[in-house]
Parts: sequence; structure tokens; C-alpha cells
Amino acid sequence: MHWNITDMLVSPATGTAFALARNTSELSVIIWYKGSYFLRPNNKLKTDAQGVIVDGKSRNFNIVHTMPFFPSVWRTIKNSCNCPGNDNVSLRNCDQQQDCLFELCPYGIKMIS
Repeated sequence: MHWNITDMLVSPATGTAFALARNTSELSVIIWYKGSYFLRPNNKLKTDAQGVIVDGKSRNFNIVHTMPFFPSVWRTIKNSCNCPGNDNVSLRNCDQQQDCLFELCPYGIKMIS
């Protein structure tokens, strides 16, 4: 199947990420995953027997769970993911990275020293 990634969230407390993937205007899923690669808006995702292909390249990450998209579920996930990058990807500094389980910030934000 082919999917378009339209939104992403990361959870610094769990070291996992979420992506909103749309197949059609009526079919959307939330992908909960863990890995060093992050699905970003406008990525094209393809799933088949070979695995997961993102923008034509095989990517290695573990899908924890997929679930149907409902706006209320996405809002609940967003409210529980305490990452400043989820709300403002243009941030330059982050004062919460000391509690973050990601080795590198998924949004490329620098830690305040």
C-alpha cells in the first residue's frame, strides 16, 4: 500500500514517534514506531513484502502499532507527548532535552546549555 505522511509527533519520554499516514481522504492510520529514522510530512511510504520503503528507500524502524486515525485520538497522543518541537518545529533551543530519550533531536533543536 502507498501512504502519504501528513503529520508527525515524537514522545521524548518513551523515545517513540507517531506519524499520521493517509492512503485516501477516507483512509488514515496512526503509525506508532521506534527507530533512528523519523517519518516527516510529505514522505511517501510504501509497505510490501520487502518491508517499509520511504521515498523510494528502504528504512529500518520498528512499527510498534498501527491504529485507525480519529482526530480525538491524535489530540490525546499530542497532549501526552511533551516535546516543544511538536508545536514549533522552528525552535532553535530546547530546555527539556535532559529528560529526552532521543540521542539526537528529531527536530534538530539544540539543547540550552
